[in-house]
Amino acid sequence: MASLFFFFFFFCQLLLGLGRNFVAGAGQVPAMFVFGDSLVDPGNNNQLLTLAKADYKPHGIDFPEGTTGRFCNGGTVVDHLGYLLGLPLIPPFNNPDTHGIAILQGVNYGSAASGILNDTGELYGNRIPMDEQLQNFNATIQELSSMLLDKTQDHIRRSLFLLAPGSNDYINNYLLPLSKRRSKYTPETFANLLIQQFGRQLKDLYDLGARKFLIVNISPIGCIPNQLASHGSDTGACVESVNQMASQYNRKLKEMVDQYNAQLKESTFLYWDAFSFALNVIENYANYGFKNQNTACCGGGKWKGQVLCLPVFSPCQNRSEYVFWDPYHPTDAFNVIASKDAYQGNLQASFPRNVQQLVES
Repeated sequence: MASLFFFFFFFCQLLLGLGRNFVAGAGQVPAMFVFGDSLVDPGNNNQLLTLAKADYKPHGIDFPEGTTGRFCNGGTVVDHLGYLLGLPLIPPFNNPDTHGIAILQGVNYGSAASGILNDTGELYGNRIPMDEQLQNFNATIQELSSMLLDKTQDHIRRSLFLLAPGSNDYINNYLLPLSKRRSKYTPETFANLLIQQFGRQLKDLYDLGARKFLIVNISPIGCIPNQLASHGSDTGACVESVNQMASQYNRKLKEMVDQYNAQLKESTFLYWDAFSFALNVIENYANYGFKNQNTACCGGGKWKGQVLCLPVFSPCQNRSEYVFWDPYHPTDAFNVIASKDAYQGNLQASFPRNVQQLVES
């Protein structure tokens, strides 16, 4: 009986120690909370009735955890950024094990095919749009409160909030052949709609206690193999009309970020120009160690951009030489470079200018 008591005492002390380490461990921030689409989804769609899932090989072929639902041969940019921040892999909200001490260092709410708008990606089936991702974060707050009590808000205020939505609102909404949105909105008014909705979502997060934001703009989606194939590119050159739409949205997003930095004094919104970074890598791919800048490593059809990376396909052997893993998503090699740029690069002229400085502020 005495041995049972000492085991129980030791177990309780272990849990308390884990709790302290998770809240104030080696990480440069207490936690990272992630919102967005398949570029950051770690497997939230695995249990959903949807075509937008990657819980099968060859996805994860180079990932230590194996096939997890990530749309990549290895880790996403969030995984690599988390590593630089001293954080463990941020667990998916939909994983049954994402409870208790598992949520203390962050939760990832990203969902493939989702967007800022609730109807984005509906052709794929179920997904978790941004509004629902925020509802899920609210549920996380309630669970954190049961563990951290009056320290919950301080934990949230010091944590990093990474948001990377918007790509699907174009690829799987506005740019679709029979898009209802395109018949109703011009590219400019559609960008305004997205900014209005996303701005409200950011304010909602602010009202819930978030203070350190990393806002990722839309990458050059006109350069992904899917768009090259969709527009019948013969040269592999980026589709400028699509990139112009992304740029129009990005300009408005930057203006909103600047406005929020001026208005919401207690918070910091760091704008990551992923568009310019990715375009530079694609245009100067050899300088970054790549040999293929427009053909996917895994997929089917022209530029391997017409058919998703399926189990029937054998991926390229030299994956580190490809910018794109599949018709839509970059490789692990690209994500490593991108995460380093976000962490220590010059993201914006005003302070803080990178993630490292943001989390130290």
